[in-house]
Amino acid sequence: MSRSVSSARFGCAAALLSLVVLSSSSAGAASRRNAHAKTKSRPAPKCVAAPKEEPIVVAGAKVAMFAFSGDDAEPIRRQIQHLFKSKGLKINTALRAVDSAEQYREMAVTLNLIAYVDGEVEIDGAEASVTIFIRSGTTGLRIASATLAGDRHELAANVGKELWAQVGPALGRAFADAAKPRKLEHEPMRINAGTPLTDSEATD
Repeated sequence: MSRSVSSARFGCAAALLSLVVLSSSSAGAASRRNAHAKTKSRPAPKCVAAPKEEPIVVAGAKVAMFAFSGDDAEPIRRQIQHLFKSKGLKINTALRAVDSAEQYREMAVTLNLIAYVDGEVEIDGAEASVTIFIRSGTTGLRIASATLAGDRHELAANVGKELWAQVGPALGRAFADAAKPRKLEHEPMRINAGTPLTDSEATD
């Protein structure tokens, strides 16, 4: 009788142990499957390019500003001068436009200019618009333009608020180009006058 009870107890214990082992194995396998699934579903990191910074104009850079065409152009031109000076630019207003890109390049080298600025003002009743052109001192060519329009009495003020965002990057690029070594494309003209004449030769 006691042997039967012992055998039964031993059988129950063995069965319980088997169930525990199976449960542990199943749980471990499930954990490994979940971990593997999580590893596989993780997205690969993406390489994001850093934003490209626009070049800036360093204080002290020199810009030539020509007279603007159109009616009531001078107030807008003065406003742009004030804006550029507030950004640290030095403005030369004594120059006149020349005829070719080569002449612009040589003038820029001689006077250490990074760019030229000119503009056109148009008035139509109560409305007005201004177009600003930026010319590179390095290439002698126009590299940017910006047009602003609005009430003719408010246009100058709007130019002071909005223009730099449109032309500042172009002036920055012009400054970066001008900072590279440059030289005159033509040597100064030299005249060979020959051997000086003596007094007697000059008399003859």
